[in-house]
Amino acid sequence: MAPVWLNALLKLQEVDLRKRDLETRLALLPKEMNALIAKRDALRGATAAAIEALHKAESAIKGHESAIEALQEENRRLQQQTALVKKNNEYQAMLASIETNRKHVGEHESEIILLLDEAEKLRTEARRVKTENDAAIRNLKSEFDELYAFSGEVKEEIAKLAAQREVCLRGVDDDVLRRYQRLLAGRGGGAPVARLDNGSCSNCHLKVIPQSANLLRKGEVIFCDNCQHFLYDPEAVARENE
Repeated sequence: MAPVWLNALLKLQEVDLRKRDLETRLALLPKEMNALIAKRDALRGATAAAIEALHKAESAIKGHESAIEALQEENRRLQQQTALVKKNNEYQAMLASIETNRKHVGEHESEIILLLDEAEKLRTEARRVKTENDAAIRNLKSEFDELYAFSGEVKEEIAKLAAQREVCLRGVDDDVLRRYQRLLAGRGGGAPVARLDNGSCSNCHLKVIPQSANLLRKGEVIFCDNCQHFLYDPEAVARENE
């Protein structure tokens, strides 16, 4: 005949194993959520880098345009001064400066042409990167929101299980409970109350000696000689509960 506390202990174990699984899952959520945040930040960084590359090209164009404007302004000033110069060597020097400035203007204009082509490519690339990354970020946000909501659901269920556990404890003997708690907290992570499964312990999977198996079939609870977990025969318990 099975001990009166067995059904209560099995119910307690059902609650504890579910609670332990949920707590393990809950512990993994921060890492998963942080990974999503890291991916989001990487995508934002890639978008910012693409936009920054475009801004650099546009800034370089403006720099060349400002240089051209300064050179042209200097040439206008030099041309005005040539009318006032009386010495031929000064006049020739001014003309040489004007010509040099025109040459530099041409160089800046060539650079602008190249930069305009580059800027157009960078603009297209920045637009593509932003569109793709924005879509990816929206998906990541949806995943993050789902995990956040799931964490709330898990915490709520853990709280309910904790309340159920208090009720289950009332039907378990103190000595049995102490052994059960040690097994539950063990490194193996298995079920403290293991069933007889085809003549073997369902926790460590080793064969149970015939004498113990016979006692189990009579509805008694013993301990596995290998892993020391509670052992019971579910068929015998089921017959007794009919």
